[in-house]
Amino acid sequence: MDIRTVAFILCTLLEITNTHGAALPCGGVLNEPKGEFFSPNYPNSYPNKAHCTWSIQSTGDRIIELSFPFVNVEYVNWDADCRFDSISVYDGPVSDDRLLSRICGNQTRVFNSTRNELTVVFTSDSTFPYKGFHASYSFVDVPVLPDYPTTEVIRPTPDPKDMKCGGELTEPKGEFFSPNYPKNYPIKAKCTWSIKSTGNRIIGLTFPVVNLETDWLKDCRFDSVRVYDGPASDDRLLGRLCGTQNGHFNSTRNELTVVFSSDSSTTFSGFKAEYGFIDVPSLSEYPTPVPTEDPAEMCGSVLEEPKGEFFSPNYPGSYPNKANCTWSIQSTGDRIIELSFPFMQVEYRNWDADCRFDAISVYDGPVSDDRLLHRLCGNQTLSIKSTKNEMTVLFTSDSTFPYKGFHASYSFVDKA
Repeated sequence: MDIRTVAFILCTLLEITNTHGAALPCGGVLNEPKGEFFSPNYPNSYPNKAHCTWSIQSTGDRIIELSFPFVNVEYVNWDADCRFDSISVYDGPVSDDRLLSRICGNQTRVFNSTRNELTVVFTSDSTFPYKGFHASYSFVDVPVLPDYPTTEVIRPTPDPKDMKCGGELTEPKGEFFSPNYPKNYPIKAKCTWSIKSTGNRIIGLTFPVVNLETDWLKDCRFDSVRVYDGPASDDRLLGRLCGTQNGHFNSTRNELTVVFSSDSSTTFSGFKAEYGFIDVPSLSEYPTPVPTEDPAEMCGSVLEEPKGEFFSPNYPGSYPNKANCTWSIQSTGDRIIELSFPFMQVEYRNWDADCRFDAISVYDGPVSDDRLLHRLCGNQTLSIKSTKNEMTVLFTSDSTFPYKGFHASYSFVDKA
């Protein structure tokens, strides 16, 4: 009798299984060299409001290989982020560690940890339970040094502090290299380049040549080039390169930071980087700012009628700079909210998919700490539904280039 059959019989005898929110045994510590685990009640439907955590702990230096041969978890085709039911895999002993992936639908995946602990969290919401998942794991020996190339190791290696690397780059175009390029870079290198343009020009950065140490998981743990969107390595990471990955990046502001680091072993020939300053669209390409009233006095409200509409401040004239408006839409009973935007014209730049300048953010609940359903800008017109009886809409604009804004309409609808 296998473990799955035993688990199913125990659940049945204890009469603790249902799919209407009753607690089911799930989660635990797994420290055998190999094994498997399942969503609660598998192969039957898992319960609503489940929250299960498995901690997989290997011994010594062995990492963990985790696979999902079967997954059938709630998924909605417009929800790529798995916001309803999901399996989250973390690279370490707690869910604060690096998220390797979040799975839903029918995704069957394989993961490798980078250390000897892995955490798996399964959660379900209050609706639509599915069959669940079957997971299996095993402990895997980390490749030993002979598995890596030895011909490129520098013996002896130059001291990195005696080699020129890093610096401030302010010319309109230029290039820079890993230390000692095109020869092998040193071990334990740490180089930072700060690229600074002038005015409103952004920075385009290209790596035509990259030859760095890589690793078996291809996540650049050993030697890497990292590119940050701003003046410091605390800013948003645009990308990380290793192996022979070529890359091109554009900043969203007039500063970019590049950090190169190498570990204490294998070294390669390094990289060549080229950059140039790029003019953003000129002011004449945007509507001329129109003086308006104080934005704090003219936007946002609580909306409780069964249907209605609302607008960006000053619509159909241009909205003001530095607007910050919040609409709280509150239905009654179990009715959810359907929100649509018949018209939208909000600042957007074709290299800014994240709507960093002016944006309409729609949250699934009464506050902006609730789940983000969508962030909109440009000319996106779409329909959005809440999953509960409250929805929050936040409109913000920066200090430049106001546009015509938006027209929004909403109605209360019965849950499907």
